[in-house]
Amino acid sequence: MKISDVIRPIGIGVTNPYIIELDNKKKYVAKFPGNPEGDRALINEYVCAELAKIFELPIPNYELVTINDIESFEQKLPNIKMVNGTVFCSERMESVEPVLDYYVLTRVKNKEAVLKTLIFDIIIGNDDRNPGNFLVNFKNQSFVIIDHSHVFNKGVLWNAKSLEELIDTKIDVSKMKKRSFEISIQMLNIINYEKVIEKYKEKIRSIKEENIINIIENIPQDWTISAEEKKNLIDFLMNRISRIDEICNLILNGRSE
Repeated sequence: MKISDVIRPIGIGVTNPYIIELDNKKKYVAKFPGNPEGDRALINEYVCAELAKIFELPIPNYELVTINDIESFEQKLPNIKMVNGTVFCSERMESVEPVLDYYVLTRVKNKEAVLKTLIFDIIIGNDDRNPGNFLVNFKNQSFVIIDHSHVFNKGVLWNAKSLEELIDTKIDVSKMKKRSFEISIQMLNIINYEKVIEKYKEKIRSIKEENIINIIENIPQDWTISAEEKKNLIDFLMNRISRIDEICNLILNGRSE
């Protein structure tokens, strides 16, 4: 698949994303290798998009597009360093609005996905869930998530050492965006959360290490990541998955505080 047109910059976001069109005639939000946050932002997006599939979460489809003639788009990409490589392209959604309050979510069809997303965010160390990536698609009345460029508790600054230090240490949810956390916690009031949590725990426990290894080993080669970082990222994710009971207890305790 190829980029047929660069339409315009989004105008927000530290990765300087652009709306593009691929040769399948669909529009996407694209993050380029030359973005100000670097390869880590792209690795984070790819890994979390693949994990979201396994975790059965509502996330747009994505494409990885290799570009070898970035200079031909130079005039249309003024905020991007001209670097050839793999572009992360998330399918653009129409009719979406940020979740600004709890009541918006009471009208979506997939209410359980909000609680599941909170569990997912704790597992991946996503402290950046905010109205810009916490959305409602009014076209089909569904909750949807986007933008996972800053995860693993260090955003784009994680490395082998920081990942290793997180394994078996206390999980700190205090740095998560308070408003989004509180809105998600409120969903416990309108769903059969005990049943949802127990069923979701079973789903998460069924995730095998080979599933995680497959995701990490398929990170595009032009995105810089060392063998040690791959290993520690796998270990970090498997450690968080193994602590699903602890994570769910953190959520339930948050409800009572």
